[in-house]
Amino acid sequence: MNGSKHLTGMPLFLATVAIALATFLIVLDYTIANVSIPYIAGDLGISVNEGTYVITSFAVGSAIILPITGRLTQRIGLIKLTIISLLGFIFFSWACGVSPNLISLVVARFFQGVTAGPLIPLSQTLIVSIYPPEKKNQAIAYWGSVVIVAPVLGPILGGWISYDFYWPWIFYINIPFGLFSAFIIHLLLRPYETPTEQPRSDIVGFILLTIGVSTLQFSLDKGEQYDWLHSPLILSCLIISLISFVYLVIWELFHPSPLLDLRLLKIPSFNLSCIYISTVYAIYFGGVVLVPLWLQKNMGYTAIWAGIAVAPLGLASLVFSGFMGKLINRIGSIIPIGISLIFFALSSFYGAYFNTEVDIYRVAFSRLLFGCGLLFFTVPLFSLAVRDIPLEKLPSSTGMFHFFRAMMGGVGTSIFTTLWTRRNEFHHANLVAEVIPSRNVVAQYYTKLESLGIVGEKAQAFIDYQANNQAAMLGINDCFYLMGWIFLLLMGLLLLGRSKKGSVQQTQGAHFAGE
Repeated sequence: MNGSKHLTGMPLFLATVAIALATFLIVLDYTIANVSIPYIAGDLGISVNEGTYVITSFAVGSAIILPITGRLTQRIGLIKLTIISLLGFIFFSWACGVSPNLISLVVARFFQGVTAGPLIPLSQTLIVSIYPPEKKNQAIAYWGSVVIVAPVLGPILGGWISYDFYWPWIFYINIPFGLFSAFIIHLLLRPYETPTEQPRSDIVGFILLTIGVSTLQFSLDKGEQYDWLHSPLILSCLIISLISFVYLVIWELFHPSPLLDLRLLKIPSFNLSCIYISTVYAIYFGGVVLVPLWLQKNMGYTAIWAGIAVAPLGLASLVFSGFMGKLINRIGSIIPIGISLIFFALSSFYGAYFNTEVDIYRVAFSRLLFGCGLLFFTVPLFSLAVRDIPLEKLPSSTGMFHFFRAMMGGVGTSIFTTLWTRRNEFHHANLVAEVIPSRNVVAQYYTKLESLGIVGEKAQAFIDYQANNQAAMLGINDCFYLMGWIFLLLMGLLLLGRSKKGSVQQTQGAHFAGE
């Protein structure tokens, strides 16, 4: 790769836009289909539960390919692989849009995920390659803001397109923007191509990874529907996944050219980064799904207004991301990550005291606090993840890092939606048990309803509706409360990220020069 010459002026601007646009499209597709499932299900004549395979298949395809991005880069080359991935993503986006039935759509979404997977670590590599050393942290900051904002905009855009237009357009919009991005990258970044080699294959590792990821993702997506461990199907999938991952770890530790270089986890800063990206992204994606779902299901928000309420998540990163690059250059990564955890905890505990009278401004403020945490989290963590990695191990480390990010997003979504459902049921049972007509306050409430013409079964239905909303609110409170304590506990791990004097600058310099 041409690491000595960097782009300037208009070429640098166009290349940055192209890389950011490619990243935006890929991350957007993780969430854009979520609110469109009812429209897809109705058009294809399937149930909503069957429609969720559209989400699962993309996540599985992306998670499988992410860990081998480094190996594919060695075989194909950085620029060629980027363009091939983009063109494949565009083709399968078109295939998704024209799919006449569920099977063809799920297959197309799977391969869309496969082709999309490498583009996140590849785009991270490209964005730091085209900037001079003194501006590389700033470049990562702008790139990181795209990774944060896209999942937030996904449900808004998906809901708007599906409601006002037609659901295939959530896939068709990838085509013109993807072609533009591929053209600019091919035109301007060919000098940054990397030399190719033929590393030893690890077919067994790839098979074990595929089985483990697929069965785990299926279990997470369908676990609540089939009642988790009470279902022989879910139990079997979880056992298969566990066995696959255990054998994968053993195999990779002894393979001379492993698909996942697990020995990198011996490096404290990288290990810490993987723990943080796994935990925080699990909570982040859980919140990205949970809050709009609660607003639409129990608070009467439309998909667009629910999206507007959570949109401040990305505001701080969009406005102040350039500032983070300079801050990291001055004080390193650990202090900003500590600040981010404080913001995350504040946002979570603030949300833990919401009630059913909460307005959109308070919801938006809680998401803004969380977004401030993301501002201080994403770029410093990306920097910490590569700080102590040997130059020749960078492709493997970035692939593994983003594998954890992608996988734990799905895990977090499943955990927190399940937790919300279960706590909702718990609080609903307790609330209904307190509605005893002989109690004075209950009798007075029935009298008030009677004065409004709400009697008999209508009164019971109205009270049950109120209990549902209150239970849902209490369930959300419980989820936020748990999130807050997790963030506080994570602060205790920060000491593991401390480095010897001078190691930050030396290794980052090697990293940037290499990429």
